[in-house]
Amino acid sequence: MTKDRIAQADGGLAGGLRRAALPLFLTAVGARIVWILAGRHNFNFVDLRVYYEAARRVTDGGLYDFALRDYTPDQPLPFTYPPFAGLFFFPLRFLPFPVVAVGWVALTAGLLFLVIRMSLAILAAGRGAPSRLGDVPRELPLLWTAGALWIDPVRTNLDYGQINVVLMAFGVWAAYLVARSAPGPALALRPAEVDGASGLLIGIAAGIKLTPAVGGLFLLARGRVWAAVCSAVTFGATVGISYLLLPAETRRYFTVLLGDTGPIGDPAKPDNQALRGAVSRFVGHDVGTGVAWLVAVAVAAALLFAAWWVVRRGDALVALVLVQLLGLLGSPISWIHHFVWVVPLLIWVVHGPLGRAGGEGFTTPGAAYTRWSTALAVGLAAMYYVGVHFTDDLLKLVGLHDGLLRAVLLAEGVLAALGLVALILAQRRRLRAVL
Repeated sequence: MTKDRIAQADGGLAGGLRRAALPLFLTAVGARIVWILAGRHNFNFVDLRVYYEAARRVTDGGLYDFALRDYTPDQPLPFTYPPFAGLFFFPLRFLPFPVVAVGWVALTAGLLFLVIRMSLAILAAGRGAPSRLGDVPRELPLLWTAGALWIDPVRTNLDYGQINVVLMAFGVWAAYLVARSAPGPALALRPAEVDGASGLLIGIAAGIKLTPAVGGLFLLARGRVWAAVCSAVTFGATVGISYLLLPAETRRYFTVLLGDTGPIGDPAKPDNQALRGAVSRFVGHDVGTGVAWLVAVAVAAALLFAAWWVVRRGDALVALVLVQLLGLLGSPISWIHHFVWVVPLLIWVVHGPLGRAGGEGFTTPGAAYTRWSTALAVGLAAMYYVGVHFTDDLLKLVGLHDGLLRAVLLAEGVLAALGLVALILAQRRRLRAVL
């Protein structure tokens, strides 16, 4: 199918809506900037300021000896990433902070658009359709981006100046390369050309923030052993480069600071959407990494593996989402802004084989369409548009300061993962018939 034919098949997007896609996207970005300026965060970009200070400390020293207090006096914010992240942020020191802040918003919005377009291209590759980015009409990802800028994980990334959309772009880019190297899609990339590039992307992301290393499991799940090896070698290279340039800081991070969650905050806070946070809120105290947490992680891993087993021969996008959910839930700390992966999750639910718009041109029902996918999409969107902070405020307003119901309603990451797993397992026969 050519790009023109895809555009002709795009009957679900009315001509007027297609013409409005770019203005809606620009309006959404502008509105987000106004929100940041006028809202309670008042352009403070607390996490981006930490990155900015770390960029200066790379040469001045004391990368792990500072904690910003000006905007969060109750919880001073230290730099908690590997030393390679400090090197990654180093160019920021040459720009005034307001320029960095506005540029970060633009970068986040642009990369979110790219993530969505690549996600749609991955789905096209899974159907054997042309899978270049240009084969995906830009209006659809523009509309998705305009809406996604307002869901809780993305808006908190923008409010705080977080890096998670950047890291997600690395992971989805690697999956896009893998999907286009599979047999079937027109103009597919050769596997030998992909392993190095996809492994490089995952390895660099892991060097910046460790947790993206779970992407190596995605590469193994897709049978790309050499790509996984390349990701491990690349990560090792980031550690080596850090040691050469920042030897004392590198030794300190990997021998003393790694695994210390004390400076980050209370793991039982509603912001922590990992299993440790969910279980801690359920029992009323931080469970740490003890038996309760280990059992919860084991159960989650089993459920996510069962879902992957159903779709393992299908498109790469759902495999990537399942692996990332495992990493987010299994990590001791996964703040709400880490869950930007809900965007590719929603795209798969809507445009995947079970989705309402998962067929030709992303406008007709998918090959295994079920109304349950629509129900899950609506439920996830409602939950994440409201967000955990507003949900917590509403629960306190009606007197729910603790208890099982509160613990369940604040476990949005767990609910999202359970919803996806339940959909896949309940529709396994439909999926196996088309994958």
